[in-house]
Amino acid sequence: MIEPIADVEDLRRHLQWAVEVEHSTIPPYEYAMWSVVDPDSAAATSIKYVVREEMLHAALAANLLTAVGGKPRFTDDAVPRYPEPMRHHDPKLPLVLHLAPASVDLVRQVFLRIEQPEEPGARPEADHYETLAQFYEAIVGALARLGDEVFTGDPRAQVTKGYAGHGGGTLFAVTDLDSALLAIEVIVEQGEGTHTSAPAPVGFDSTTRPTHLKLEPFGFQGAPERAHYWRFLDIVEGRTPLGAVHPMRLDPSSDDLPDGELRELSRLFDACYSLQMNVMERVWGVGDESPLIDSAMVPLMNHAEKPIALALLREAWPDGSGEVAGPPFAWDPMPLDDMRRLARRLGTLFDLGPTVETAWAAVDSVSGAFAFTLPIEAPVRTAYVANPPTLTLTSDTLALGLYTIQARSAALTL
Repeated sequence: MIEPIADVEDLRRHLQWAVEVEHSTIPPYEYAMWSVVDPDSAAATSIKYVVREEMLHAALAANLLTAVGGKPRFTDDAVPRYPEPMRHHDPKLPLVLHLAPASVDLVRQVFLRIEQPEEPGARPEADHYETLAQFYEAIVGALARLGDEVFTGDPRAQVTKGYAGHGGGTLFAVTDLDSALLAIEVIVEQGEGTHTSAPAPVGFDSTTRPTHLKLEPFGFQGAPERAHYWRFLDIVEGRTPLGAVHPMRLDPSSDDLPDGELRELSRLFDACYSLQMNVMERVWGVGDESPLIDSAMVPLMNHAEKPIALALLREAWPDGSGEVAGPPFAWDPMPLDDMRRLARRLGTLFDLGPTVETAWAAVDSVSGAFAFTLPIEAPVRTAYVANPPTLTLTSDTLALGLYTIQARSAALTL
């Protein structure tokens, strides 16, 4: 028998799991979306809305964790490694997440099971859960028992900007029990909906909704919205046909490619993705005031990773299989100067759109506020400065999480 969530430390641990679970669904959905040949088709658009809403769910989970005094993690072992079993899930049949091109079988066997609605009367499950709704119900139970006194985090450290929509819902701060329960309801109802109803009932009665929360009434710009489970069921049952699909490699890895330009392009995607994860870990802790939201976090996702992914799927996988490459979504940080040089060089070889300029600007925004230059490389965690002059660092770059700055025989001006 799984024990209920015991205290605030246990609650923080489970909310970090929620961040990881929500994050782990995004790359498989996005990979399938990019594989659909017609990006404007009903199927690609439907999956795109799911991707965007899963980003919202990961962000709301991060705000929940921040609200109870935790610090969301998006790096190192918090990053999914595909293929991998869905974290903390224990269904009757194993559920393994893959990066795979879209197909009816993939949607039926994986995506529908991720979003499976709970059965009526199902018990909350804090771990080894059957459905995500049961996992979140265990968190709701803990929040109800622990009460408003657990909300000790600084609301200013949460993020409420940077969610572009293209789906339903609103990113908002969690400050008390009411807003915490509303955040969880948005996550569950957008994903699973109810057991029998197709629309995701996120439009709560305005007479009962807490007045300080302003949410879109249903979907994007108020339109009725179908929950993720029912969107995927439409694909499986043929109401939303997939159409032609690029034969993208199953679970691609940069390490599986021979040395050369395609391997470097694959590694550049992972470097941008890893930098985005590092930036997100920093941003949750500074909040909306962080300039990294607009200068690095959102641009890396939209104007660096996406063009690289599309360039990869235009390249044949070099084994004669007829497959094409795809983005690995691997945790593989790269020194920022190396990343900048690689983006510039590959931009002359592949059609990368705004990737080079975006990567350059993002790297500058991450490293430019240092009063001195350090090579940023993830395996190094401490930089020692021997007999330096007085150093001036901004708190935004100092706390990025890549380094702890320690001085020998010198003072730091912070």
